[in-house]
Amino acid sequence: MSGQPQIAQPQIGQPQDAPLPALRQDLQIMRVGASYSGAPTWVVFDPIRNRFFRITYEMFQVLSFWNISRTVGALLRTVNAKFTERMSVDDIGTIVRMLEHNLLLVQPTRGAWRALHQKAQPRHSWFMRLIHNYLFFKIPLVRPERFIRATWPYVAFLFSKPFWWIFAFAGLIGLYLVSRQWDAFIGTFPFVFSLEGAAISILSVIFIKCLHELGHAYVAHRFDCRIPTMGVAFMVMVPLLYTDVSDAWKLKSRRQRLRIDSAGMLVELTVAAYALLAWAFVPDGPLRSAVFVLAATGVVLSLIVNLNPFMRFDGYYILADLLGIENLQPRSFRHMRWRLREFLFRPGYPAPEVFPPRLDVILTVYAVATAIYRLILYLGIAVLVYHFTIKLLGILLFVVEIGFFIIRPVIMEVKEWWAMRSDIIKTRRTYVTVSIVGLLVALAFLPLSTRVSAPAVIYPQQFVRLYPQEPGLVERLDISAGQTVKAGDVLFVIDAPQITEELKIADVEIELARSRLARVGANADDLAQRSIIESELGSSSARRQGLEERRSALIVKAPFDGTITEINPEILAGQWVGRSEQIAFLSAGSGSVARGYVAGNDSSRLAVDASGWFVPDDISQPKIPIRLAAIAEAGAREIDVPQLSSRYHGAVAVHAVNEGRRQRLVPVSAQYAVVASVDSASLFPSRSVQGVMLIDAKGVSFAERAWRRVLMVLFREAGF
Repeated sequence: MSGQPQIAQPQIGQPQDAPLPALRQDLQIMRVGASYSGAPTWVVFDPIRNRFFRITYEMFQVLSFWNISRTVGALLRTVNAKFTERMSVDDIGTIVRMLEHNLLLVQPTRGAWRALHQKAQPRHSWFMRLIHNYLFFKIPLVRPERFIRATWPYVAFLFSKPFWWIFAFAGLIGLYLVSRQWDAFIGTFPFVFSLEGAAISILSVIFIKCLHELGHAYVAHRFDCRIPTMGVAFMVMVPLLYTDVSDAWKLKSRRQRLRIDSAGMLVELTVAAYALLAWAFVPDGPLRSAVFVLAATGVVLSLIVNLNPFMRFDGYYILADLLGIENLQPRSFRHMRWRLREFLFRPGYPAPEVFPPRLDVILTVYAVATAIYRLILYLGIAVLVYHFTIKLLGILLFVVEIGFFIIRPVIMEVKEWWAMRSDIIKTRRTYVTVSIVGLLVALAFLPLSTRVSAPAVIYPQQFVRLYPQEPGLVERLDISAGQTVKAGDVLFVIDAPQITEELKIADVEIELARSRLARVGANADDLAQRSIIESELGSSSARRQGLEERRSALIVKAPFDGTITEINPEILAGQWVGRSEQIAFLSAGSGSVARGYVAGNDSSRLAVDASGWFVPDDISQPKIPIRLAAIAEAGAREIDVPQLSSRYHGAVAVHAVNEGRRQRLVPVSAQYAVVASVDSASLFPSRSVQGVMLIDAKGVSFAERAWRRVLMVLFREAGF
C-alpha cells in the first residue's frame, strides 16, 4: 500500500493588500470522516497526481472562499464574518506556502508571496536528493484499473463471508493435520537451501506478494476507490511490490480503510491455510516442497513482515487507522521530541498537538519503540552494506547510512535546542539535566574498573583424567572413590576385540611372509619377489608392534601416587565404553592451581603477583584468595580447558576445527592464558572447581575501553 495524506503546518504571513494566487479548478475538497477526537476532517484531492492532503478545519474555511476573494484582506473579512474562529494574515501566509509547496496553485506566486515561498521552501542539495533516491524510490509498472474492473465479478465471491468461514475451517484442519506430522513438516525446510528449493522459494514469494497486492486492489475497488498504479518500490535497493490505494483516504469509514489495509495479509494467510491443508495430502517430492514454501512464506511474511508497525508496511497503516491518526510516524516523532525537551529542560512550550492522556502515552511509547527499532535496523543495514560490497564502496555507504539515519536526526534536534536556548537556560530542570550528564561523563572518564575477570577452573596441583585409550569392554575395574593408589598400580583394564583380531591377522601375515622367505630357493616366483616379501614382513612386524603397544595401553596404571577422587558411576565392569568417556579422576594432595583466560584488551592491565579472588559458580562455596603466577605472552591458539569454552556452555566463544580425529577449540577473539596459585593452604580440591577469577589490575575508564575497541576495529579494517 502507499499514500498518506499530508498535514499542513502553520507559520508566517504577508500584508492584507497582497493578491491571492488562484487555486487549481480540478482540485476536490472532501470530508473524510472523523479524527481520533471525533472532530470532522477534510482532505484536498489532487486528481492529476492522485495525492491527498489533509487540512485543518481553519484551512477548510479559508479554501471554501479562496477563489471568490481577490486579496488577503477580502478573504480575511469573508472568513472572519462567516466563522467564529478569527484568522490573521500569518495564517493566510501559511496556507499559501502549503498550496505552493504542493503544486495546488494555477501558477507560481508573485511579488511578496514569492519571497515568502522561497524563504519557506529551501531546495535540497543534489547529495540529499541522491541519498533519498538511493534509500527509497518507486517504479510504476502497470495501470490495473481496467483489469480490476473486468475481473472483479469473477473474484467477488472470494471476499464474501462464506468464503472466509471456509478459509478458517481449512486453516484449522491444516494446522491439525500438520501438527500430527510436525517433524516431517519441519524436515522439509532444508530443501529450501538447495538450488531447486531456492528457485521455488523465490517464485513462491513473488507469487504470494502479487496476490497480496491484488488483495489490496480488489478490496479498494469494492469500496469504489481508484487504483492508478501498481509497481515496484526499492527500499535500500531491496525490491518490494506496492499498490497505490491513496484513494482510500476519501473514505469516511475507518473500518473500510482497515479492511483495505489488512486485505493483503488475509490473502497471504488464505494461501498459507490451503497450502497447509494440501501439504498433508501431497506425496513427498518437489510439489510437496513447493506447498511447504507457500505455507511458510505466507505465514512468515504476513505475521512477521507485514504486521510490523515500525516500518510503512500494512501493520503501520492498520495501527494508524485503528488510532485514527494519519501520518502516524511524523506526528508521533514530533510529539516524542516535545516530550523529550520537556523531560530534559521543561521550557514550557505547548504540545504540537494535544492528545487524550491514553493516546498521548500510546504515541510516546510507539515513537520510542520505532526509534529503537530503526536504530537497530539501520545499524544492521550499514553493517551488511559494508560487508557485502567492495570495501571502499562499503565504507562510503556505511558512512552514508549512519550519517543520514542516526547522526543527522541527532544534529537536527540539537539545532532545535540551540534555537530555544534562551528559554532553556532559564529553567531549573536544565541545570539538573546538565548536572546529571556532567556526572555521567565524569564517571565515564574515571578509571573505575580496577579488576579483570577471567573464566577459570581450579585444579589440584597434580591430577589426571583417566580415559580408555581404545573403545572396548571394561574387563576389570579395580578402583573405588577415595582409594589411595601408588604409581604403577593397575586401575582398570579394557578389552578391545578389534585389536585382538588385528593381532591375529598380523601374526598370520608374518608367518606367511616367513614361510615364503624360507622357500625362496625352491620357488622361482618367491625368489623374484624376495625384496617385496621382506618389505611386507617388516611392515607386518611394525604393525604388530604398534598393536602390542595399543594393547598394553589398555591396561591403565596410576602415573603417580594419589587418590581416586572421582569415579564415573555409570561405568561398570562388563560395559562397553568409548574414548571420550572419563572413567576416573586421580589427584595428588599437593596444593591447587587456577587456570583461565582473559580477553586480549585486558591482558596488558595485569601484572604477575597481582592478588585476586576466585569465585566458584556454585554460590554455596566460599570465594578463594589467589595470586597471579603467569600470563601468556601470546594469544591462545586453542582453548585447552574445554569446560570454559562456549561449546560446553562456558564463557569463552570458540569455533571447532577438525584435524583428523582430533578437534581443536579455537577462540573467536584473542584470549590469553593465565595461571594463578591458590593462597588457601587448606584447599586441596578433590576435583575441578569452575568459576571466575577476579584479579586486581591497572584501572581503566569506560571511555578508554570504548576508544580502544574503536581503534582495534579501525586498525583491523584499515587494510584494503
